[in-house]
Amino acid sequence: MELSKYIKSESVELNRSAIHFADYNPRKLSEESRKTLKRGIKKFGLVGGIVVNKRTGLTVVSGHQRLSVMDDLQKYPDNDYRIRVDVIDVDEKQEKELNILMNNPNAQGTWDFDALAQLVPDIDWKDAGLTDADLNMIGVDYLLQTEAENSIADALSDMMSPVTEQKEAEKVAKQLERAEKVAHMKEVKQQVKENAQKTAEDMDAYVMLSFDTYEAKAAFMARFGYDPDMKFIKGEVFSDQVERVD
Repeated sequence: MELSKYIKSESVELNRSAIHFADYNPRKLSEESRKTLKRGIKKFGLVGGIVVNKRTGLTVVSGHQRLSVMDDLQKYPDNDYRIRVDVIDVDEKQEKELNILMNNPNAQGTWDFDALAQLVPDIDWKDAGLTDADLNMIGVDYLLQTEAENSIADALSDMMSPVTEQKEAEKVAKQLERAEKVAHMKEVKQQVKENAQKTAEDMDAYVMLSFDTYEAKAAFMARFGYDPDMKFIKGEVFSDQVERVD
């Protein structure tokens, strides 16, 4: 049977000094993650190929972090060592595309948390690179507790029950207090709105009369018993005058 046409690399052994890191590599590793990777390599060995590109002088395309950890373990460069790599032969543009693709989460799978939860009790989860935060997300942190720890946890839960109830009561009281304040503020806002509307209506409670001549004004004022030189007349007084004239 022939090798698949999609296999584009060749596995070879080289001296570590023959290959070099890509100076553009956009990946980085935290110190904690580096410790996890180092623990894994020490336990399982270097599993999975490091890819280098022949056309650009054996530049590392994928595996920078693993190779860096190997350097620490082998005390490189003081001690050169032999390593197996997968060699490809592509131009620089394709090399950079592969560098991104082979580390891109968009081209990788996602966890099936239900399936992963079934595996956790059977493994050393730290050696698998999982953290406490991962276990919380998966929902299996309780699996790590012994019966004694579970008993202590239950006892602590019982002891904290009154405190929890008290906190819940205080929380409800604060919510009621806030609701009362909100209701009061709504009432105050409504009163302010009504007062503003009343003020606006009162501002419109006037009428202005205009005459073509002073004589016409004087005749009008005399009809209702007012001095013709007056500028303002109260509406209530004027109404009484109209009723008497009528």
